[in-house]
Amino acid sequence: MEPIVGITCCHDRNRHPDQYQLAGAYCRAVQKVGGIPVLLPAITRLERPLASFCQGLLLSGGGDFDPGFFGEVPHPALGTVDYERDCWEITLITKARREGLPILGICRGMQAINIALGGSLYQDLPSQYPVSGKGLVEHHQSAPGDQVTHRVKITVNSLLHQVVESTEIWTNSHHHQAVKETAPGLKVTARSEDGVIEGIEGKNDHFLLGVQWHPERLSTPDSHRLFAAFVRACRGKMDSA
Repeated sequence: MEPIVGITCCHDRNRHPDQYQLAGAYCRAVQKVGGIPVLLPAITRLERPLASFCQGLLLSGGGDFDPGFFGEVPHPALGTVDYERDCWEITLITKARREGLPILGICRGMQAINIALGGSLYQDLPSQYPVSGKGLVEHHQSAPGDQVTHRVKITVNSLLHQVVESTEIWTNSHHHQAVKETAPGLKVTARSEDGVIEGIEGKNDHFLLGVQWHPERLSTPDSHRLFAAFVRACRGKMDSA
């Protein structure tokens, strides 16, 4: 049987008040490796177990996080925030970890994992990140999303290394926020050439992984391996239930 993967989505109350939105690339990436994607729009509360209707949690990309969650005031460059979605994703991450579900966070999703576990963010890389040497990599690329623009170095023997089968890959980049202080339960396993954190994973979790780039937009072998490993972990959770 195919595992069901719950995927978070956006809600733009100003432009599309009656629509929840998710780029189709997320669903296609999950389907391609044998999973069934199901959207998880933000709701006020969730009393039933997450594992009662899905076997894994995929946290998608999106807008900026409310800095109040990590004890900061808004930076002038902060974009639109969605407090309801922020709360919802923190709830989902907490429940998924408690229930032992595989978790994959992409871009904002990686940042959500870090915040949920007690970490913080750079609200705006161009103005806040302490650059040295060659300068800041272009983290918000102008090239199309299906093109890679910078290298990411991966820690040997990390979960990410095992999954993508490489210690260096090329990725796309579409963000102006990034992980600053890593949460106590997480470890950094990937960085770009300027030192910006590009990958985090759980210290004791079976499959808790966050990446700062957008693998769903890429057709590279490492992107396929990432989704395949995630859905495989979801299937393992389903088989053990």
